[in-house]
Amino acid sequence: MEVIMSGMITAILPPEQGVSSRTGQPWMSQEYVLCHEQGQYPKSVCFRIFGQEKIQQAAIQPGEQVTVHLNIDAKPSQKNGKFFNSIDCWKVERQQAVGYQQQPQQPVPQTGMPPQAPQAGSAQAPFPPSPTTAQPPYQGAQPYASAPPPQQAPYGQSQKPQGNADDLPF
Repeated sequence: MEVIMSGMITAILPPEQGVSSRTGQPWMSQEYVLCHEQGQYPKSVCFRIFGQEKIQQAAIQPGEQVTVHLNIDAKPSQKNGKFFNSIDCWKVERQQAVGYQQQPQQPVPQTGMPPQAPQAGSAQAPFPPSPTTAQPPYQGAQPYASAPPPQQAPYGQSQKPQGNADDLPF
């Protein structure tokens, strides 16, 4: 199962390393604690990055705001037959630092369409709305061009004429 979470790194555990009994190759893994503060109560998750090159590439620091892509899998314990969860990270994305200002939002064009984000590697800005597709500004309620069609009574019922307030029985 893949899960994407965002939050702040609150702890970095010491790296673990060893030699694979099956292949004889050295291995390394490191665990991190991410505090996810969505909702009323903050939640923490401990995840692992496996492989020395992936640990160095991620270069996660304490207090850093990140988005992590996690794979969650339940594995059986060899000791007592119970299961445990393995939470492995395969991608880390950096978020903007908290102290910096965010970029201003682009204005919404008059066409009613949402703004298009520029594509990666493209230095062009989105096109302004063309005058033929721009909607005129709202000018209040407009009168009908013709009267609405009369309402038909349901089948089997006669339609009673509507009168004024003096014609009412009460």
